[in-house]
Amino acid sequence: MVKKIGKYELGKTLGKGTFSKVKYGIDTESNAPFAIKIIDKAQLQKEHMEEQLKREIAIMKHLKHEHIVQLKEVLQTQKHIYIVLELITGGELFDRIVAAKRFDENTGRKYFQQLIMGIYYCHMQGIAHRDLKPENLLLDGQDRLKISDFGLSNLQRQGSDGMLLQTVCGTPNYVAPEVLKEKGYNGFYADIWSCGVILFVMLAGYLPFDDPNMNSLFNKIERGEYRMAKYFSPEAKDIISKMLIVDPQKRYTLDQVISHPWFKIGWDEAKFDKIRKTVKMAPSSKQCDDAIQSAEASEKAGGVKAGTQSSAGMDAFDIITRLTSGSLNPLLSGGGGMVKRATCFMSKGSQAEIQAKVSEVLGSLKASPKTKEGTMEIKGFINSVKGLLTYSVDFVPTVCANLTLVEMRRTRGDTLDFHEFYRQLIAKLGDVVVSK
Repeated sequence: MVKKIGKYELGKTLGKGTFSKVKYGIDTESNAPFAIKIIDKAQLQKEHMEEQLKREIAIMKHLKHEHIVQLKEVLQTQKHIYIVLELITGGELFDRIVAAKRFDENTGRKYFQQLIMGIYYCHMQGIAHRDLKPENLLLDGQDRLKISDFGLSNLQRQGSDGMLLQTVCGTPNYVAPEVLKEKGYNGFYADIWSCGVILFVMLAGYLPFDDPNMNSLFNKIERGEYRMAKYFSPEAKDIISKMLIVDPQKRYTLDQVISHPWFKIGWDEAKFDKIRKTVKMAPSSKQCDDAIQSAEASEKAGGVKAGTQSSAGMDAFDIITRLTSGSLNPLLSGGGGMVKRATCFMSKGSQAEIQAKVSEVLGSLKASPKTKEGTMEIKGFINSVKGLLTYSVDFVPTVCANLTLVEMRRTRGDTLDFHEFYRQLIAKLGDVVVSK
């Protein structure tokens, strides 16, 4: 008997992971082949990987580019999550390098150009990958490179003064030195370092930074201590050296990489121009309305958002991502939409207007609201039957003057009390709330 999930027939197993397996699938309506990743919910919870999966799904739903593995849809049953992905048949770039021992510069440049095109697109969408390595770069039947595994990706504000990421992540040999220092780093700059390491590996067949002792490896990376292969051309040495600069402020940008003479050989400028047109602009009023409608649609689909770090001036994509990245939350927590620790909602009005309105409502609920000095954050408490419940509320402005994201967190107290408190707040705010 052929096993089916939705309209997909499941075939042979293509691969297995810690808590998932990938099967070959056929869309019975179009007869198109797909790779279907099947994830065990219980194991996912046990490994505390829910947030990473939610992030990966939210990001992959948004990214549409020929050099990024495409996500078609996500299905679920009581015990499993099914992620329907583009079927990639050419294997990992890593295996191709191992088989060839090393690439000649023309071959390496071809794959490197495709990698840079895909990463440029990601960065234009405000997304840093943070785990770039040959094992996460796949090749399709037409020998096109596809970037995969966005589980460690994160939203990153544009510009060098953008929000600094704090999580130390990535594969040690490919990770940027500033990531190891645990003082905050720019994910875009870190991706460029990883791309430089990948280019070195493709042309040399071995890693620039390698040591069996982890402390020694980290020291080499932090010092930028490596040797160029003697058979690298002067131009290849130059571009690699500009990407593997320890100081991220002095490291090449993607635009500088693309302008380098070695990179320019055989470069498809027409395709690149299409990517440039995807650069994020401040949305119009219509785009703001679209963001609200998308948020409302995600709510009707059962979306509940867990708390995330605030950032100012969010655009339409940031808004939608915040609200939809938690759309699997009821499925993963088994809480039926229960607000346990944190949540967020979109509201109509400026940051100051919404802060004043929420403060007023909190006062009517006898929640002792107080605005933290020098900030827009409200903190307060309620003496409930089950004990003290404390909370905090943040107000995040967007590029739309009449749209504000409200983030609410339980800092102490009973989960059921917090859920009921949140429910009462939403009810009293009324039509000010456009998405919960």
